[in-house]
Amino acid sequence: MLECIHPTYKAIDDQSVHILLPLAFDYQMEGLLHRCECFLITHNLPFLEKVWIADRYKLNRLLALCLREMRPNAKIDMNGAKYYALSDRVKVLLLERVHGSPPPEEIAEPPLDLESFQRATDLNFAAIRAKTGRVYYVNPYYVAAWSNVFQDRILTNSHVEELYSPCSHEELSAFLMAIHPPQLRINEQNIGPVLMAAVKMESPGLLKKCAAILLSPQTHLSVFVRLSLLDRCFLHEMLPQCLQMVQRPEHLIQMTQQTTYDCLSTRAKSAMLDRLSVLLENPGLQSHSCQRCKMTSTCPNVTWLCPHCKTYSSDVNLLKGATTTGNQFGMVNPTGGYGSITMNGPYPTGVNQQLQQGAYGNGPSTSGGAYGTTTIS
Repeated sequence: MLECIHPTYKAIDDQSVHILLPLAFDYQMEGLLHRCECFLITHNLPFLEKVWIADRYKLNRLLALCLREMRPNAKIDMNGAKYYALSDRVKVLLLERVHGSPPPEEIAEPPLDLESFQRATDLNFAAIRAKTGRVYYVNPYYVAAWSNVFQDRILTNSHVEELYSPCSHEELSAFLMAIHPPQLRINEQNIGPVLMAAVKMESPGLLKKCAAILLSPQTHLSVFVRLSLLDRCFLHEMLPQCLQMVQRPEHLIQMTQQTTYDCLSTRAKSAMLDRLSVLLENPGLQSHSCQRCKMTSTCPNVTWLCPHCKTYSSDVNLLKGATTTGNQFGMVNPTGGYGSITMNGPYPTGVNQQLQQGAYGNGPSTSGGAYGTTTIS
C-alpha cells in the first residue's frame, strides 16, 4: 500500500488490487479506492466477481458499468458463493436487469477542483505561490515527497510558511491535482502542463506516470507530438524508445516537414536521423508479433513454403534465372517444379531495368509447379 500511495507510484495489477481494496476501504482512502476502481473497469474479471467487488467496497461507478454491460436474459450462476455473498440491493438490480429493465445511468468520475487548496487549514498550512502570483495552501511535507525542489528547501528550513514555485498557474494547479487524492487521471488532453510541472518541480514519481502514458501504444498521440513533449522536457534518454514506434522511413520524412520541426533540439533531430538510418537498412519491413513466442521483430528475409509437401526453403536463388512473358515470369527449373511468380505492375525502377535487360534469364517457365504461384503487387 505504501508503495502505491508514495511517489514510487507502483502500478496496480491483478494481484495487488485484492490486497489494496480492503485496506483502502477500511482506512477510507478515496484516492486509492478510485485507482483500484479504474483498474477494475479496464481489467477482465468474471462478471459476478466484478459485481461482488463493486458491492463489497461500494464502487458504484464500477457497478453501474457492469449492469450496463449486462444483457437482458443473460445467464447468471445463482448457485455460486459470489452470488450468495451479494447484498439484497444488488440482487434486485441483477434480477430487474435480467428481465429487461433499462440499465442505470453511467456514473461519471468525481470532478476534481482546487477548493481544498484555496484557504489555510490545519493540514494545508503553508502557502505555495506560482510565478504568476496565484497562491494555494498545501501541506509542505506531502508536496516535498513529490518534489525534489521543495524537499531541498524544507531540509534547509524547517519552518516553512511560504514556498515559491517555478511553475505557471496552470502547471501548478495541474501538479497539485495530479499528486493529491484522488489524483487527476492523466490523458492526452492534460499531459502537457502536468509533464512540464513534473520537470520544473523535479518530480520523479510524476515523470514516471507521464512517461508511461507517452510511450504507451494505446495513447492517441502522434509520434511527433510525443517526441516534441519529451524534447521540451529534456527527457532525451526516452527519445530512442519513442522513435521505435516509427516503422517506415517515409513517416520520418513527413515528421521533418512539420511546421514545428525547427523547434526541436539538435538532440531530437539527431535521434530521428539515427532511427532513419536503421529503417533504411530494411525499408518497408514492418515489425510483427510472432504467434508462437509473442516476440516482436522485423522480417529480414522471405521463406518459401511448398503448398504440397509443406517444406520450407530460404534459397535466395529461387528468383534467379526466371523468364518473363508480359507481366508473368516463371522459375527456371529443369525438372519443372517451382511454379510461377506473377507481378502486377507498375514495377519498381530496378525491376523494370532488369526485366528489360533480360536479367531474369531465358529459361523455360512452369505454371502450377510445386511451389505454387506468388503474386507481387
